[in-house]
Amino acid sequence: MAAKVRVLHIIDGIGDAGAENLLRTFAASLDRSRFELHVCGLRPRPNSLTVSALRSMGVPILVLNQRATYDIPALIALVRYVRKHKIDIIHTHLLAGDVMGRITGFLTRRPVVSTIHNGRIDLDHEPRHRQWLEKWTARIWCRKLVVVSELLREEVAEWFGVPESRVAAISNGVDTERFRAGPNFDRAGTKRTLLGGDFPLVINVARLVPQKGQRFLIEAARIVAARYPEVRFAFVGNGELRADLERQAEDAGIAGNIVFLGFRADVADIMAVSDIFTLSSLWEGMPVALLEAMAAGCPVVATDVGGVSQLVQPGVTGLLVPPADAEALANALLQCLDDPERTRQMGAAGQSWVEQECGMRSWASKWEKLYLSALSAKA
Repeated sequence: MAAKVRVLHIIDGIGDAGAENLLRTFAASLDRSRFELHVCGLRPRPNSLTVSALRSMGVPILVLNQRATYDIPALIALVRYVRKHKIDIIHTHLLAGDVMGRITGFLTRRPVVSTIHNGRIDLDHEPRHRQWLEKWTARIWCRKLVVVSELLREEVAEWFGVPESRVAAISNGVDTERFRAGPNFDRAGTKRTLLGGDFPLVINVARLVPQKGQRFLIEAARIVAARYPEVRFAFVGNGELRADLERQAEDAGIAGNIVFLGFRADVADIMAVSDIFTLSSLWEGMPVALLEAMAAGCPVVATDVGGVSQLVQPGVTGLLVPPADAEALANALLQCLDDPERTRQMGAAGQSWVEQECGMRSWASKWEKLYLSALSAKA
């Protein structure tokens, strides 16, 4: 029997956001008879559910204590780990993971592939020196850049200054079974526990940061609540803008309609009881939370950014609106609340599409082929 291909994923930290959740899906879907998965977080993330899940699946985990943006002790530890465990290929995520992983690949003569989780807008927001490091290390030490949507290939190739042939597109995958509610799931009871009543529920699952555009969602909520006073908007996630968003809701007079739930481990259950999932982001790659909502059968209203239009077919699997447009977002939400039967049909259509197109096994097989291709190129 041929030896397994050992793959090391390197990421800034193994937390519980979208990119990190993909590691959990990856571990569950990778062909363990042919591949051996290792994961490294450059910085500790206390109480990480992703770490617990990975360990329960038998995935070896290395957690470092990187102090500076790119420090020598962390790099030495990475090089030693790759050599000790005979890693065959390095797969990097996010900026610090990219740079540290590519340098490690150069020092150990291992091929490197990097997932670019967002489009060029996200990259443009980085400080100049980090942009330079990201571009330079990718050009000379990265075998393949991988974007999460075909729609991002051209702009990412242009940003990095590499030919499109060096940029592959592999859409994100989702554990559809994890987000499909079972036949005995108590939808009404779960919603009452969450909200104190059976109110119409719009959910947003995202970090509370400028990229996610929640200030436009709260403005849209004000418009929606004027017609549907009983509606509730639940924000699942934490971030630097929480106090500002709470203040905005108070000033708009809709604090009673807004629920800030913080980080939750039961996102699948919350999605299952939600009437609408909304994505208000100003830019994205291919948002994992949107895939999860569709897998849960939750109807979606999303901003038309990044690879979102690859997932949402307007009027069939959801509705799309321009980013930073609270009125358009409110109108789309009102369309859904005005016609609940059509809205449920869109949710069911989205769930069916995701199960066919974004199942985690077919997603993992694309990565397995890319790993083998990168190793063949090395040979």
